[in-house]
Amino acid sequence: MVATWESATTDPDPLTALGATRALIALLSTWEAKLAVEAVAEGATWQAIGSSLGVSRQAAWEHLHGHVEEFRNNVKSETRALRDRHKQEMQEFRAEVKRKARDHHKFR
Repeated sequence: MVATWESATTDPDPLTALGATRALIALLSTWEAKLAVEAVAEGATWQAIGSSLGVSRQAAWEHLHGHVEEFRNNVKSETRALRDRHKQEMQEFRAEVKRKARDHHKFR
């Protein structure tokens, strides 16, 4: 981001500086979305987010809720995958315990 800022503010070619400015805006937008996701995850309201951005809660929601929903969906998906993996590991563990118990009884 620093290099992009340098290019946007110091390049003598206005077209290069303009392109760097556009890239900087994209980087800041990505950062803004990430921070909004973190704020919502920590319990911030859209009113508080909007106030931080200098816009209404509705404007903040319209601009950023897609990022928050994507994050929530990813968390839900990862949670399901972890739950399924845990369930499978528990089934394998139980089967192993039963197998060892049978083997132990065979050798008595």
